[in-house]
Amino acid sequence: MTEVARPDYVIRGESIVTSLCRQNTILVTGSEEGNIKLYDTQIMRPTASWIAHKAQVMGLKALDGGGVMSQGREGGLALWKEGQCVRSCSVPSTGFCRFALSDDQRHCFLGLDEKSKVACVDAVKLNVVKTFQPADFNRKGMCWSLTVSGNYVYLGYESGHIVLLDRRNLSTQVLEVKVHDEIVTTLDVRDNKIISSSPDSTIKITSLTTEGIASDNSLQDTPSKTNQPNSPLETIVGSLNSSSSKEKISAETPYTIPLKCQGSSQIRIRPDGKLFAASGWDGGLRLYSVKKYKFLGLVEAHCPETITDMITFDNRIICSGRDCKISFWTFY
Repeated sequence: MTEVARPDYVIRGESIVTSLCRQNTILVTGSEEGNIKLYDTQIMRPTASWIAHKAQVMGLKALDGGGVMSQGREGGLALWKEGQCVRSCSVPSTGFCRFALSDDQRHCFLGLDEKSKVACVDAVKLNVVKTFQPADFNRKGMCWSLTVSGNYVYLGYESGHIVLLDRRNLSTQVLEVKVHDEIVTTLDVRDNKIISSSPDSTIKITSLTTEGIASDNSLQDTPSKTNQPNSPLETIVGSLNSSSSKEKISAETPYTIPLKCQGSSQIRIRPDGKLFAASGWDGGLRLYSVKKYKFLGLVEAHCPETITDMITFDNRIICSGRDCKISFWTFY
């Protein structure tokens, strides 16, 4: 990008937006004060708002049935339909880990206050159905980030480890690998690649290789890259006995991207898989090619304030920042 990129549109508000999600043409935002506000993106105007939580809205997810699920920093989960609370529950989760929703929207996962613990919550009844805690939880610290892709849950820990679980059997840890020197603050997954960042001023792209994969597994058996200049990282290969096959997954780090800022607050892979965006603590939005890991450009989206959340769809990116703004961008 040789020209200075300009946002398509900017919404200026009175409060800091800390979380975003999109439901068709409606943008759902959650604020630092615990409020949820809806914007019609066709006219760029608010259409509804309500008090949702007693503390910061940590996460938002749009539901297929037309509702919204929200996570509050006070430890609350809630289901909303047309501004009305359908169901809510209290979960001991007051840290920095945003919840993630499974692809079938039957379960959500979030980090708990107890060391290294992660909870699986029924997304309809809003009750905890299972928890996971690694055996060496004193070494891992808190779970700071997580995401769900297919049958797998990816956990980013305070120690710099990434742990892989099969959500069909949370009692068994499938894979553990040391990726960063510091906290895994954010991660995203697509096509056997985990893209993560940390205050160690790096982005790491970790490729997964599988053997004996079941037909319903989201991971595909693809060879790992060996022509990259970085040395392999410490790898622990896990195995999982399922009803249909024995799965073995291994990991290595084929590439490290150095950052000129102290890590990223969010990393999002665009749905078409062609590029990913990394939002820096400096308010800059950095774009990279997923295929060649090439740096494509820097957009000073919310500089010098931190980007608090980011969502991607089609060829668009929406960011919120501590400058009380929401910016809309179109790339490639």
